Amino acid sequence: MKKQKLVLDKIDFELSHIFECGQCFRWHKQEDNSYTGVFENNVLNIKEKDNSIIFEGICNGEISQVVESYFDMTTDYGVIKNKLSHIDNYLEKSIQFGYGIRILRQDLWETIISFIISANNNIPRIQKIIERISKEYGAPITWQNNTYYTFPTIQQLGKANMQDLRNLGLGFRDKYVYETTQKFLRGDITLKELRSIKDAKEIKKKLEGLPRNRLKSCRLHFIVWYASF
Repeated sequence: MKKQKLVLDKIDFELSHIFECGQCFRWHKQEDNSYTGVFENNVLNIKEKDNSIIFEGICNGEISQVVESYFDMTTDYGVIKNKLSHIDNYLEKSIQFGYGIRILRQDLWETIISFIISANNNIPRIQKIIERISKEYGAPITWQNNTYYTFPTIQQLGKANMQDLRNLGLGFRDKYVYETTQKFLRGDITLKELRSIKDAKEIKKKLEGLPRNRLKSCRLHFIVWYASF
């Protein structure tokens, strides 16, 4: 992988709204107010300058394609916000508050495990747990003299037993992460299968068959969104 850079006009894109709304856990604010994060096999630093968004880092592929997919850049959020803001005052105020949010197309496996970890948890602690899991079982990526770690694949996370997960600070969630990983390893459920289902109710049924996955509506909508790509 090589260092790449991309500059885009700032349209419907606010860094703090995207990275601090609770939809993702691998992005960290830097001293210069930029954000650095790991997703799939990519490490990017993103910052605002004037009316532009600057993406810089190392990518597994062309940075323009990686950014377009992950940040859902082909969707016109302005049109969506305009339509929703006319439904009622509550939606209008919500859109004004989070005007720069974009729904990230995160890795489906990482999303499933992350939301199990999020049960009865807070964002800083979720981030720390996921970082520890990634460092222990993910693959290293070096950029600008820093080492980052990818979120472990099903096979990589399958190397951990419940005590291993408990030692990483998962607490009561160790059992659910372990059992979910084992179900995917055995093929009881597959990511390909989830992505092939078009009906949200059917996806919900499949996901609720996983340990500790009686989904809240927000979690369901995120995972259904990710499964559709």
